[in-house]
Amino acid sequence: MAEFTAVGPAVALDGPPPVAPPHSLLMQEGVVVERDATRVLNGVNVWAYPTGCSSLWEPCSDGTYRTKASDSEQPTSRFDSIVAYKPVTCSAMGLRDPEELFRRAEAVLDATISAAIETALAEGVDQSSNPFFGDVNVDDLTSGTAVSPGVGLSYLEEAIGTTCRQGMLHFTPAVVSALQAFPVGDPADMKLVTANGTPVVSGMGYQDIDTPYLDTPDTTEDWAFATGPVRVYLGPVTLNSVKENLDRSDNVLTFRAERYVLAIWDGVLQAAVLVDWST
Repeated sequence: MAEFTAVGPAVALDGPPPVAPPHSLLMQEGVVVERDATRVLNGVNVWAYPTGCSSLWEPCSDGTYRTKASDSEQPTSRFDSIVAYKPVTCSAMGLRDPEELFRRAEAVLDATISAAIETALAEGVDQSSNPFFGDVNVDDLTSGTAVSPGVGLSYLEEAIGTTCRQGMLHFTPAVVSALQAFPVGDPADMKLVTANGTPVVSGMGYQDIDTPYLDTPDTTEDWAFATGPVRVYLGPVTLNSVKENLDRSDNVLTFRAERYVLAIWDGVLQAAVLVDWST
C-alpha cells in the first residue's frame, strides 16, 4: 500500500539560537566582574596603579647616587555607564505572547553584547566622555602604515613589555585567523594566548574602527590594540512594556531588551597598530 505525507500549513519553529563568540571580550576570564551591578553604574573614577617598572638601587652607593627616585604616576579616569540594547519589531495584530518577543530580543542581546562593548571601548560612543582605545591618547606604533599580522603582534607585545606587567590584546577575527601560523592559542583549554601568555580577544566589535585619531582602515585592514586589563560591570536586563511601545497609528510594537554597562580600563597602556591581514 502506498503511503502519502499530508500537506498542511507550515509549522512555526524557532531558528537556531544566537550564540556568543567563544573568544569575545566578555568570555575572557576575569573581565566580567558583576552581572547584576547597581551602584557602580552611576559612574566611577578609576584610580590606576603606579605606572612604569620597578627601579634599582645600590645600597653601597654614595653621594647623589644614594637618592632613590620618587617619580610615580597614578592616572585617574572617569567612566560612566552606557546602554546596550536590542530591539525587535512586530505588528500588534494577532499578537498573543509578548513574552516570546522579549525572550528573543534578550537572547540576541546576550549573544551580541560583547561586540557592542568592544566597539564602545575601541571607538567610543557618541556623546560619551569615556576614554577609549582610539582616542587622543592612542600611541599609533606604525603611524598609520599597515603591517602584517605577525609584525603587528610583535609591536604590541613590545609595548606591553615596556609596562613590566601583563597586558591584553584586542584583535578582529580576521587578524586572529591570519595569526594561525604563529603560536596563538592554547589547545588545552581553548583560550587564545600568545607565545608570551598574553590574553587575546577575538572581537567582532573591533571591526571597522574609525576615530579622528586613527586612519580609516582599507578593506583588508583592521586596527589592533594593546591595553591593560579590562573590567566590565553589567546591569540587569530590562524589557519595556507593550503599553510603552505600541504605536497606535499603525499597531506596530517595538520591544527593546536593554542592559546598562560599565566598561573600565586604566589607560596606562594604549597602543595601536594597523594590520593588513591579507599579507
